[in-house]
Amino acid sequence: MTKKKTDTTFNNRMRISSVLSKIIEIVPEKEDKISNDAKKYWSSSQENSTIQDLSHWRGSGRWCDDESWNKIGKKHFFMYKKLCDLTEMTGQIRSMIEWGPGGGANLIWFSKELNKIYGIDISSPNLDECERQLMENEYFGFNKVLIPANSPEDCVDLIKPDVDFFLSTAVYQHFPSKEYGIKVTKLAYKLLSNQSIALIQIRYDDGSNRFAPKTRDYYQNAVNFTSYKIEEFWNIANEIGFKPIAIYLKPEVNYAYYFLGKGDIKCQNL
Repeated sequence: MTKKKTDTTFNNRMRISSVLSKIIEIVPEKEDKISNDAKKYWSSSQENSTIQDLSHWRGSGRWCDDESWNKIGKKHFFMYKKLCDLTEMTGQIRSMIEWGPGGGANLIWFSKELNKIYGIDISSPNLDECERQLMENEYFGFNKVLIPANSPEDCVDLIKPDVDFFLSTAVYQHFPSKEYGIKVTKLAYKLLSNQSIALIQIRYDDGSNRFAPKTRDYYQNAVNFTSYKIEEFWNIANEIGFKPIAIYLKPEVNYAYYFLGKGDIKCQNL
């Protein structure tokens, strides 16, 4: 074979390889694979300080001082109080679910006034750490609900569907897909009582590559894996049956907090 033919063959192979690489990059992975990758990723919080930081473990990474760690739950507890005021539910909340409680930064605050708390997670180490923080704070009404990553609906068999409040913050952006987030929102609606409230935070899609929803390579994209357009998630919640009450935006991190009600919920003017 002449050198010219060899060079042509090599260049053709390189072009084919480049095209195949680009095709692989856009072909979505199966959700079961992504879900299993997510479980492995978040379950590594037992020994991985980076995942502890992302899971809001007290004393790890950005949360090495108590003041920073306490600010997480304080902010969300204030939002919850505002939601109670808006819906005239103040003093009526006795139980709650947090989907993805991480290291317990939120629940340390909510445990001050709620009798029963369910923590749903795919990470056993995170649930254990959350429980440890609550028990050190002398709270014993915490119920761990460990679910298979590819079967979130299993939680229905473990929780009586009459809960007063649903919370999920800094979690939806880590879900394996938009459809998975919709499924979780439907489960939240199912588990809540006929007169209840919810506070759900998502990462919103602003049209940039950074915050666009992903469909593969979970380990590489876990921090910003799933996102929704702002109005898209509002419509999703409404179609499920929730009554959307308000949205609070945090543009510096593309966070959107949805204040939601279920049932015959009254709503005060903002």
